[in-house]
Amino acid sequence: MHFEVKHTLKYIYSKEIFLEPNVVRLRPRDDFSQKLESFELTVSPTPLGHSDSLDIFNNHQTELWFAEKQANLTLKTHFKINTILGNPFHYLVTDAQVLKLPAKYSAENKMAMAPYLHRIHPDAAVDELAQTLLSESDDNTLNFLYHMTDWIHRNIQQTIRAVGDPLTPNKTLRRKEGACRDLAVLFVDLCRALGLAARFVCGYKYEPGARDSHELHAWAEVYLPGAGWRGYDPSLGLAVADHHIALAAGPTPQDAAALSGTFRGTDVLTRLDYEVEIKSLEPAKK
Repeated sequence: MHFEVKHTLKYIYSKEIFLEPNVVRLRPRDDFSQKLESFELTVSPTPLGHSDSLDIFNNHQTELWFAEKQANLTLKTHFKINTILGNPFHYLVTDAQVLKLPAKYSAENKMAMAPYLHRIHPDAAVDELAQTLLSESDDNTLNFLYHMTDWIHRNIQQTIRAVGDPLTPNKTLRRKEGACRDLAVLFVDLCRALGLAARFVCGYKYEPGARDSHELHAWAEVYLPGAGWRGYDPSLGLAVADHHIALAAGPTPQDAAALSGTFRGTDVLTRLDYEVEIKSLEPAKK
């Protein structure tokens, strides 16, 4: 799929503040599943300086720093990209110990996977659900991943919550509803409960007409030896293919946040205005 994306984030403060250095993760990944054609980031007010780099999780990041007090901060991106993962199941898992749950990674992989196996909010209810889904999946990892994705989609109602940290997995289960980031966090924790390395992904989905089609989206990726990181979207109940555009990924949602940073100021209220426009550049079918 060929897409053009325009994204605007505007932070409006109730009084002037001093922005500490901020990290922006709005440049899409360029890898086997998607090829970035062009990218432009515009920042207003103009920062005193900026630098581009890769973070510890190999995400592209732009650090911004400012000299003066500001009343707002606006970030605009405009890019074109080709998503090329037409078949999300075209891979071979090369480690049999990961195909049966609980998964066992090789010693060299396990060291690298440690941040993606750590459970921040372990909970008995999540453990019980993981075991139930596993028993319904013949103890097979791939069956489990498909079944879990579908179960969350069917049993946890997706809501829209523009701001705020993700809910804990237990809270999402109890409420039986959550935003896409809540469902992704639940998916990640269910994976880790059975020894599967999983991470949180921030990006966009192409779903014209959806209520949240003009917002950032979140899903999860699981590490399968031989296949690498493979995406699953519990909000939509499907494996991730060429209708998703990934920006950043990490062990926690904070590691993949579109903007990270703080400001100096007291009794300051913040409002966020945003707009995402995703246009397909595919030729119309005759």
